[in-house]
Amino acid sequence: MATGAVIFDLFKTLGEFEWTITDEDVSSLLRGRGYEVYPQAWRHAFSFVVFVDYPRHGFDSHEALFKQVFRRLEVDADDDTVNDLADTFRSSPFRLYPESHEAVKRARDIGLKTAIATSTPKPFFRTGVEPIAEYIDFICTGYEAGYEKSNPRIYKVITDRLQVEPEETVVIGDDPVLDISNAKQHGMRAIHIPREGAPPNSPTT
Repeated sequence: MATGAVIFDLFKTLGEFEWTITDEDVSSLLRGRGYEVYPQAWRHAFSFVVFVDYPRHGFDSHEALFKQVFRRLEVDADDDTVNDLADTFRSSPFRLYPESHEAVKRARDIGLKTAIATSTPKPFFRTGVEPIAEYIDFICTGYEAGYEKSNPRIYKVITDRLQVEPEETVVIGDDPVLDISNAKQHGMRAIHIPREGAPPNSPTT
């Protein structure tokens, strides 16, 4: 069957954040404001919000998402702290790889429908993908799908939206499970692009 669509993974496939903001960085900022939040607690609360709360509810800004993380931590953080934390994450913007623009544009030029599949909440990458937005038919985060990306049904949501069959679709990504095995479970073809430094099951997958 001829190829009709291509689905691109986002993080470590089309681009990455300018630098890594670690759990230790966040903990240091919060403890400096008097909030006893340590790295492991932050990491797990943040991951829960990204992978569970965001697909259910969606959050349209960094601030809204971080307020939910603090609710999960049962920490009553003041607005200045929430805003400063959001600004810290915005200071590390999502950047496309130099080759990504041409790859996505070429897919559209040859008549393929295009999508992005990611668990990363939109506030973290919305501005970064603007240079290729005109070539993308559908950006599917956990919120649009109703599932985080480890659930292969996210691919059904995308193929239904693009009105293509799984057999007509190619998934391109760096993660051998989330991008490759899960796509194949849904009857798609997949192309693995290995990248260094992508932690498994990261909130930025």
